[in-house]
Amino acid sequence: MANDLLIYEFCPLYLILDRIGPFQDEPYEIDFTDKDHRPCNFFLMVSKNGSGKTTVLDTMSCLLGLLGQSEPKQYGLEDLDKGEGRAQLDVKLRVYWQGQDHNIVLSILGGHLSSDLSLKVWSDEQLQVHGTSNWYRMGFTGRQSGLPLKPLSTHKTDDFIADLLVALQSSLGSSPNSFGESAFSYPTTLNFSAYRDIPQISSSGELDQPRSITQPQYWGYNPVHCFSAHNETWNYSLDNLLVWLKWLDDGRFEKARDFINKQVFEGTSKFLKDVHRPTLEAIVRTGDNEPNEHRLDRLSSGEKNLMQLFLRIGAHQTKNTILLIDEFDVHLHIRWQYRLFNALKALAANENANFTVIATTHSTEILETFVENLDIDEEGLIKGGHLIKEGMFNDDDE
Repeated sequence: MANDLLIYEFCPLYLILDRIGPFQDEPYEIDFTDKDHRPCNFFLMVSKNGSGKTTVLDTMSCLLGLLGQSEPKQYGLEDLDKGEGRAQLDVKLRVYWQGQDHNIVLSILGGHLSSDLSLKVWSDEQLQVHGTSNWYRMGFTGRQSGLPLKPLSTHKTDDFIADLLVALQSSLGSSPNSFGESAFSYPTTLNFSAYRDIPQISSSGELDQPRSITQPQYWGYNPVHCFSAHNETWNYSLDNLLVWLKWLDDGRFEKARDFINKQVFEGTSKFLKDVHRPTLEAIVRTGDNEPNEHRLDRLSSGEKNLMQLFLRIGAHQTKNTILLIDEFDVHLHIRWQYRLFNALKALAANENANFTVIATTHSTEILETFVENLDIDEEGLIKGGHLIKEGMFNDDDE
């Protein structure tokens, strides 16, 4: 039965893109494993602008989002919805199902392909290399002009796929039970764009919403959360999230406050203090003596970047969390780049949860540090990296 399915591990192995974005000439594969074929839990991607970093993250998010949809009408990626694009994401799962533990590979497919065509077919030998014993496929194909996409035949014929999808889809919207930790075993992907601003909440026009104690947008479980760059509505705002956590009155606000003060403001005179009830605004103070108070949208760009990341991660993580972070170093001073770099490594190394961090970067300092330490063992970390279209750089780009 689906409710007997537990997921202990959910980690990306490979991604193949074909006729998507810059990847037009031939199928392009990204390997998320290390030299010992273990799935990496801390992975950096590099390329020059326009070469596909964001496309990779958005394609992964698009495919993983299929796990939460029974009859999707579109993929949410233009080259899959309107073009000839196709993609396959291979994931390693360690699960308890039908009274036994299983190590399997799940391939999630989407795009312009026939109902039985995979971009990569797994042999018994390949499965053994990764310590797995079975290969399962699920996904959708076709472009049906408003009609539901056609599911692969495995949706109906494979018991594991059926139970997995029932388990995930029946859990949609389930409320998280804590902040910064979770007992929920089902996987979630948190996709952060490179633009992690905290805009001022709109007070006029079509976006106008009265501030109130109301459930935030994205609250509850979903296989994928994609956090937009410039949403000005109250339901989406971090103020609303903090007000909601305070209203729950079960210790989650205090955990969020302490988490933010450690990850964002440690070493500064600023700190997240409380929520101002009359205005429903979060209060950030500078100093205890004659303190100055700040709205979240008045913080520096770097502080906003970190607030977006850590509040969303703490609110939405599960026991199996994949973090997709585009240009994680954007708007950050080099000291803060290292702070975030080390904080993300700590998340990946957390022994109480299965975190996979996949991030892109342009920071030469971070890259040098990462490459220098790539072969050095760090407890809890399996590290890897990928240069998209290796050899594309000319001497002027280096």
